[in-house]
Amino acid sequence: MITKLSIFQKLLFFLLLIVAVFVIAFWFIYHLNTKAIQSEINKNKMNDVRFMTSQLSTQFEQVLMNTMTISQDSSVREYPFILKSGDKYSRYKMKLSIMDKLSLNTASTSWNNTVILYYLEEKQMVSSANSFSFSTFKLPDSKYNEWTIHMEDDGSGYYSYIMPSHLSALLIEVRISVENLKKMLRQYNSGIPLLYDAEGQTFIDKEPHLDQHSYQEIAARITGESGSFELTDQGTDYLVNYMKSEMMDLYFLDYHPKSQYTRLIFRNNQYFIYAVLIVLVGLSFYTLLLRKQVQKPIHALRKAINRFDRGDLSSRVVSLDSNEFLMLGNSFNQMAENTQRLIEQVLVSEIEVKEAKLKQYQAQINPHFLFNCLNYIQSKASVMDYRSVTAMTLHLGSYCRYIHKIELIDSTLLDEVTFVEHFLSIVQLRKREIAFEIDIPKSLYSQQVPRMILQPLVENCVKHGIEPGIQPGIVSIRAEHTQTGFQIMIADNGVGMSEEKQLEVQRHMDDVVPKEGMNGTGVRNVHQRLRLYYGNNSGLLIESVPSKGTCYRIHIEKGEMVHAANPAG
Repeated sequence: MITKLSIFQKLLFFLLLIVAVFVIAFWFIYHLNTKAIQSEINKNKMNDVRFMTSQLSTQFEQVLMNTMTISQDSSVREYPFILKSGDKYSRYKMKLSIMDKLSLNTASTSWNNTVILYYLEEKQMVSSANSFSFSTFKLPDSKYNEWTIHMEDDGSGYYSYIMPSHLSALLIEVRISVENLKKMLRQYNSGIPLLYDAEGQTFIDKEPHLDQHSYQEIAARITGESGSFELTDQGTDYLVNYMKSEMMDLYFLDYHPKSQYTRLIFRNNQYFIYAVLIVLVGLSFYTLLLRKQVQKPIHALRKAINRFDRGDLSSRVVSLDSNEFLMLGNSFNQMAENTQRLIEQVLVSEIEVKEAKLKQYQAQINPHFLFNCLNYIQSKASVMDYRSVTAMTLHLGSYCRYIHKIELIDSTLLDEVTFVEHFLSIVQLRKREIAFEIDIPKSLYSQQVPRMILQPLVENCVKHGIEPGIQPGIVSIRAEHTQTGFQIMIADNGVGMSEEKQLEVQRHMDDVVPKEGMNGTGVRNVHQRLRLYYGNNSGLLIESVPSKGTCYRIHIEKGEMVHAANPAG
């Protein structure tokens, strides 16, 4: 029966067989991984709980051992005799000496604790804390020789251990703040820690995570020295591991969401789903490849025509795998190539005309601009402000010298910026409320750019951006490297333009054939010259916000320079 199937049907049958085998193998491995992960996590969690329980016992034991040595101190034993036979000064001095020793003993452990000595016959208390040493004598009501917890309503409290001294009528009490235990819980990051004092039926938590019913359930389910059980709280399933301290009825518990280990299993499920999806995508692709020998070439050709119709003259049909449509695609590509060549010839002619106009513009200075400069020089000379006269003369001379170099088409970015700086200095001398700032990396100074591409934009910032406003203005010129070239930003803080006006100017800049009577001829000229010199990915972009200013962003792709037309050459 299989021999009667076509090649496509055989391949499809073989792929489905592989998918079935893969699914069966995955589910088998999935169950093995689930059991192994659960067992390993429980083992690791119990080791962490055992370690933390040991740490708790060690800390309590260390504090207790340090406290037991207090009764051996000579000052502690001699203090009752000083109270009976010494004067007031010697009693006070001995008390301060014992307090200092108690403070040193307290500081010798990592846990903050308080030691209190009760002299029963003398009715005196001496402690490492001043609040006990100078207060009324009062015996504690806790049990002797065992740790007892004392909790307040606000969550604060302490553990207390009272031991009688065998050398005299002396009781020694040590108190450990519950805050020490909470600090230890905060340092535990393997899971969510919790302490439970079975004697006082009290929970100690760094911050509450469970509701009250869950705490009661935990207290009821703790049995024996250690163990584990599952708990559900607020819709979340937890695995709880616990172990009892060797010195007291204090349990250390670790509870963590079961999703911590099911997340790994879920990841394996995702891999399985991804594998199935990849196989299904492959099958779908194979089916589409056989069924769309006609639709796909037509779709590609239609997209290329639509792009060409929208003005993308570089639109081409890259490849048509179907031989039936190969001739049609080649004919379209030839037609698009001829059309693009004709339009580019028109653009080159237009740029050549504008270059000629640029040379003519360079050959003469705007009479109004020159009149204003000369009038400024005359007015400053009449008041003997020779410094301003000198500055204006130097800037105007440099300005005229640059624009009269009509034999040059290209220039360096440094020369362009220096020319613009002279222009802005002339403007600033005449109008003090207009300032400017220039920030160009030295690594870009030597970059070749077309002449007179910055000055029209700067003049637009002054004339159409700042002067129509009533506030002082600033023109900023910055440049920076990009991944494929560099960009220059000329911005002002003037009146800006509306979104409709901005779109209108941008469309005028991009039009292959300019419309008569449209504003923005200067920016369009800059944009078209940049595209002709550096390629279609380079050019000018305008960003403007009303009442906030306008930014002209020149983007230059250096990698396209070898492909761009060069009328200067």
